[in-house]
Amino acid sequence: MVRQAIWIGITIAVFFIGIGISSAIFSATYNPNTMKFANQELFEQMMSQNPKMTAKWLDTTMGSEMREKPMMSDMSFNVNAPITMPMIDGYYDGEKVFFVHTEVSDKAMAEMMTMMINFPTLHVSDLKNMPPDEMSKIYVFTNGISGSGPYGGGPFMYQIDVFDSIPNQMGYSQFRVPHLVTWNENSTPRILISVDEIMEAESNAELTIQKTDNVVNVPMIVWKSDDMEQRASMIQRMFESMPGVDGEVTNVDVDNYLVMLKMHSKNGMDMMGQGLMNP
Repeated sequence: MVRQAIWIGITIAVFFIGIGISSAIFSATYNPNTMKFANQELFEQMMSQNPKMTAKWLDTTMGSEMREKPMMSDMSFNVNAPITMPMIDGYYDGEKVFFVHTEVSDKAMAEMMTMMINFPTLHVSDLKNMPPDEMSKIYVFTNGISGSGPYGGGPFMYQIDVFDSIPNQMGYSQFRVPHLVTWNENSTPRILISVDEIMEAESNAELTIQKTDNVVNVPMIVWKSDDMEQRASMIQRMFESMPGVDGEVTNVDVDNYLVMLKMHSKNGMDMMGQGLMNP
């Protein structure tokens, strides 16, 4: 009986240890702090080669704990390390555009956008402090026609976003205020590909537009101007949270929704604080 009691005790202990291990595995798998990405190799490449971004991403996912313990905050980007990022498609005036989103002022939105493309979008609350005249608009659909393409449409999985401006236009800014577009109950949703179409549908009481308090950093990579395709060559203020760092566009693959960039520091310093021949 004693031996049986011992075995019962061991079995119960093993059972609860198993529960604890399972719980730990579950937390490690689904906790945002240990989030895995579908393009994990690209994510790890970007983080391992750019310690400043690593620190910012950890701060995004771990919150105040990381803010109390800054990591490598004084280190510059490795300008020789390429970064491959997913591009997202949208519309401007009836034409397709391609862009990347790097930062957003709202934490929940950062997580949503990260999950949308399986690639980190940084949470930078200070974006809200930007002057209104330095921001453009982006229209995001919350219902209507289901999305398609590699990312399932916009962040709510409906049709892709619509922009109000493109580079080299007066009023263009890569920093945009999202305006949520919602089809009204008695309307017939359809794909809208320009701001004019959105405004007309609103005037016909077909949909409702709600301005948000958020700001998102969405540099445009590919667009059309005068029926000619244009591509960005250098993205200034690519990460507003990392002053003095610009992104040089080295390759664009529209078919696979990818852009390759190299980070450049305006102070001409590499990760080790050494001067660069070609900053």
